[in-house]
Amino acid sequence: MNKHLKPVFKILLPELEKVGIDYWVFGGVSIASYAQRFIRRNKDVDVFVRYTDFDRVKSVLEMSCHHNQFHLKYFPPKNSNSKPKIDVMINGDEIMSVIPVYQKNNVIEFKYPKGNEKYSVQILEKVRRKISDYECFTPPDEFIKEIFINHMKARPDKKKRKNFQIDAKEILNQDELTMLSWRLTI
Repeated sequence: MNKHLKPVFKILLPELEKVGIDYWVFGGVSIASYAQRFIRRNKDVDVFVRYTDFDRVKSVLEMSCHHNQFHLKYFPPKNSNSKPKIDVMINGDEIMSVIPVYQKNNVIEFKYPKGNEKYSVQILEKVRRKISDYECFTPPDEFIKEIFINHMKARPDKKKRKNFQIDAKEILNQDELTMLSWRLTI
C-alpha cells in the first residue's frame, strides 16, 4: 500500500536530510505513523518546514525534481496573511506538498485560508518513524492528534469523507469524537 509514495521517502526527504533541513510529516501519513502502519491509501505526503528554511527546501527540491524527472509546482503567497506552497508531481499526480510554519517566540503558526493555527514550539520536536519500509520525521503523537482535531474543527465538511473517518477511527477516542460532535459511519 502507498508504493506510489516511495520517491518521497527514498529520494525527496533524504535529500532534505542530507543538507541538514529539518522537516516534519503531518496529515494522513503522520496518522499512519501514529498507528505504526498504513491504514488507507494516502494521496500524498504533507510536510511542513520552518519558514526560514523554505527557500532552501525549494532549491533542493527543484534540483531533485530535475534529476529525477519529477515536476515541481511553486505557489507564492497570495497576500501578507497567506503562505507559499510547493507541490511535487509525478506523471501529473501530486505526491508531496510542503508548507512553511512560522515561529515567533515559543509559538509555531500554520497559516490556512480559513484561519491560522498556533501550537507550542514543542511541535518541532522530531520523532523518527517507520511505516512499512519508509522512514520519516513527524511531530510528537500529541501534535499529530491536535493538528487533526484542529483541522476537523476548521473544516467540519470533511467529517463525511471516508479518509477522514478512517483517520478519526484510528486516533480519536470516544470523548474526542463527542467533543467534535462526530459519529463515525464506517
